[in-house]
Amino acid sequence: MTEEKSKVGSLDKKKFKEIFNENYQSLFFLGRNYLEDEDEAKGVVQEAFVKLWDIWEDLKEDTNHRNFLFKMVKNNCLNILKRRQLLLKHHEKIKSLELHYQYESLNRIGFDYLQVKELKEKIDLSIKNLPEHCRIVFELSRFEQLKNREIAERLGVSQKTVEAHLTKALKILRSDLKEYLPLLVFLTRLLR
Repeated sequence: MTEEKSKVGSLDKKKFKEIFNENYQSLFFLGRNYLEDEDEAKGVVQEAFVKLWDIWEDLKEDTNHRNFLFKMVKNNCLNILKRRQLLLKHHEKIKSLELHYQYESLNRIGFDYLQVKELKEKIDLSIKNLPEHCRIVFELSRFEQLKNREIAERLGVSQKTVEAHLTKALKILRSDLKEYLPLLVFLTRLLR
């Protein structure tokens, strides 16, 4: 028997459909158990069947299609899990660097908990020094937590005017408080 004759030969759609029907469910369960995600499991199983379809003519006649498919699904799941681990490590490294740089920034401004009081005083002063209409709109928005529509109705102005005052107030406050930004970021994270 030549090597040509020992191969499966041209694709037998009926045989392929039988293999699919016999194995899909158990392959799906295998993928779902590894990945704990049904959509990803379906994708991995689909990839395995597509690969089988693509190489069908190159397979030897005695190829165990079930083992081939199970091995492919298992290996693809393991590859996905490895990628997830790498992404998680990368994400953790970035978070660690971010915290490191925040602490460095805090150290540069000589952070201590007494600065929280100074920060509050600076925020209060900055709000107090806002132009009158900006201050009123800002206080209604942030302290009374009114929506722009409600502020507009209360003050008898348009929502666009409210938005403009808020934008201006935030721009002024950002400028006034820029040296305190690392402390604000740190405190925001502490309060989460």
